Amino acid sequence: MENATLAGTLVLVQPDLENDTGRNKGQIGVLTYARSETENYVRFPEGGEAYYPAPQVLMLKDKKQVFDDLTNNGSSMPLDDFKAMYKIMLLQDRGTSQALYAALALANDHPGVQERVLESISPAQKQELSKAYSR
Repeated sequence: MENATLAGTLVLVQPDLENDTGRNKGQIGVLTYARSETENYVRFPEGGEAYYPAPQVLMLKDKKQVFDDLTNNGSSMPLDDFKAMYKIMLLQDRGTSQALYAALALANDHPGVQERVLESISPAQKQELSKAYSR
């Protein structure tokens, strides 16, 4: 059960998803089960659950990555994107579920920072990472 490391992660369904059978694009939910690259279950606060391929389920990048990107590239960003990214970094620093939810909502509202602060989940990658740490 190596994929348990992703269970409980707050995630965002890709906002520009074209074929969304669950009609949850741009919605924030909790990853309940990361089964494979093609089947990852997300439960939504307003009820319901849907499954998506890993590239369509986005999570926040590590706050250190966000900070480094902000430090190195902040001066060349539009001001609104810089502010949004800075707020996301501060919310990540809090680490509470409410703050992480707010950070995902902020990323959803600012398409210019999505590539900088979001990454798709990859159960295989996380699985390999957890194996490496357990040795």
